[in-house]
Amino acid sequence: MDIRSVLANPLRPLPWSLGNCDGTLKKTSKSTLARQLEKNVSSAEGIAQPSTCIIGDMNLVQNVHGDNKTFAELSDAIFMSALHTETESSRIDVVFDVYRDESIKNTERVNRGSDSSILFNNIVSGHKV
Repeated sequence: MDIRSVLANPLRPLPWSLGNCDGTLKKTSKSTLARQLEKNVSSAEGIAQPSTCIIGDMNLVQNVHGDNKTFAELSDAIFMSALHTETESSRIDVVFDVYRDESIKNTERVNRGSDSSILFNNIVSGHKV
């Protein structure tokens, strides 16, 4: 057997940079990536107008307590929270995550148990959260 032809092919399903020796995916650290990206960037003195404010959806949802609220009351509270986040911007965009079944993050969601969470099929505004 020619060792060069053997080593020309991957020896495992995932490269070491993406997977562990047991076949599981390596966890990523978004905070480490953020620090690297921000390391050589200085803060802006002021924001030119007109400007846009971009808000991550989980930031809004986690800051609004849905205890004993209906879905309509909760959506109103999230909407009002988005409106009051940034008053100087002429536009506010709320960005929602998309969870695909085949994703590098799917394994992590399964490990965290998110596949056993409560699933709402028919959300009606009067239903309690």
